[in-house]
Amino acid sequence: MARRREPALPVLAQELSRARETHVEDREYSPTYLISEMGAKISRVLIAGVLTDIENRGSEDDPFYMARMIDPNGDTYYLRAGQYNPEGAAALSRIETPRHVIAVGRVRSYSPDDSDAVYVSVQPENLREVSEQEVSVWAVKACNSLMRRLKGAQALSDASDPKLGMREREGLALAQEKYETVSTESYAGLLYDCLKYLSGETPATTLTEKPPFTGEFETAEAMEMPPATPTETVADAPPETAATAEESSDEEQASDADAEAAVLDLVTKLDDQGEGVLYDKLRDNAVAAGIDAARLDELLDSLNDQGLTYQPAFNRFRVA
Repeated sequence: MARRREPALPVLAQELSRARETHVEDREYSPTYLISEMGAKISRVLIAGVLTDIENRGSEDDPFYMARMIDPNGDTYYLRAGQYNPEGAAALSRIETPRHVIAVGRVRSYSPDDSDAVYVSVQPENLREVSEQEVSVWAVKACNSLMRRLKGAQALSDASDPKLGMREREGLALAQEKYETVSTESYAGLLYDCLKYLSGETPATTLTEKPPFTGEFETAEAMEMPPATPTETVADAPPETAATAEESSDEEQASDADAEAAVLDLVTKLDDQGEGVLYDKLRDNAVAAGIDAARLDELLDSLNDQGLTYQPAFNRFRVA
């Protein structure tokens, strides 16, 4: 059985950092999924924000980088990259801070034997500098993902159809099984804060508000969720906030459709043997066409999810 490429999910830092439970499926090559309280089933993530700090805790010959990225809500992602992740280490070694960045990476969680604390980090596969506007476009994706799962969780509690995809349904079912209680109101507050940022009502994160970077992780238990104010629920968001998110989403969908069509055309043209085009060859041609590696990964994930492409073998792609 061919190993399938896991989609990179857009997840806000607060939700990712508070995820404590894992799940492994009964199939060959199943990764260890991190299950968030709101049902995100995570192997790989697409994250964005401001890269504020990078520290090499290894040596010049054998580097091991630890970094901190702040999302639009002011919450923290922790990144790690060493000899087993040379692409991520190389990317972190080249970039200066602070910079707006977007990254695709694998999620890892760790719990010491003598503690119940859970530490969540991202091992970046690709990382690139972007504009603040591109971070906002990513934030729309992350908000849409969280909003869908919030509505799905409410529908399940009401015994109605959550109208979600299979992966989202599985994630919510696993979250209900693994977490005894979840404050959906707190996540609604988190979503509301992100929508206020997108509307321009809340300024971007002030980097100096964060404490000095020590290279140490903050545990999920140490992080406080923002309380949901009764008058500030998602449903009560100002009309201009919702309109901004919807307009950005419409522009993003149009841009994605064009880019997906371009990648689909590349896969068709480059697969001259009918065995699937190698990822490296596809990436080189995509970069030449103005689509960088991180963006290519997003588009391939989307095309695979839609059933327009598939992987006949590891690291090869074909049009379905």
